[in-house]
Amino acid sequence: MAEIIPNLYKTVHKRVVRSRTVAQALNNRVWASDIKGALTVPVLLDYFRIWDLLDRVVLQQEVQDHFRWKLTQTCTYSSKSAYEAFFVGSIKFAAWRRIWRSWAPLRCKFFIWLALKGRIWTADRLAKRGLQHPDACPLCDQAQETAQHLLLSCVFTR
Repeated sequence: MAEIIPNLYKTVHKRVVRSRTVAQALNNRVWASDIKGALTVPVLLDYFRIWDLLDRVVLQQEVQDHFRWKLTQTCTYSSKSAYEAFFVGSIKFAAWRRIWRSWAPLRCKFFIWLALKGRIWTADRLAKRGLQHPDACPLCDQAQETAQHLLLSCVFTR
């Protein structure tokens, strides 16, 4: 609950949080009387958020509790589904196959991979880390040295 309603969670005494069950808290909405302290705007927003969530909850005494993993069709946990959850919403990079399966020498593949990931040690990256770097491109002396400048627009490397 601390992740869903952090401000409201801080207003409830830890002893109450550890001792009260969900069934006890939902019985006649006893959970609302456990709130102590200042009712600030963030606390009230959390209060209304949890009220909406708990308003739809109906506990059934005769039904035994069970865990459901929402990330699989069968609702059962697997390490594969947990691993895949790390990458939900991430951007897939399909060019890896063209880079790593090409006939180019390994050092060329590695350089292209670093360039595409924006990890070449150019002046802009050195500056971000507070390391010594040249003010302008050492080759053309026209612009700041970035990976894009070196590979695409530098007069000397072109």
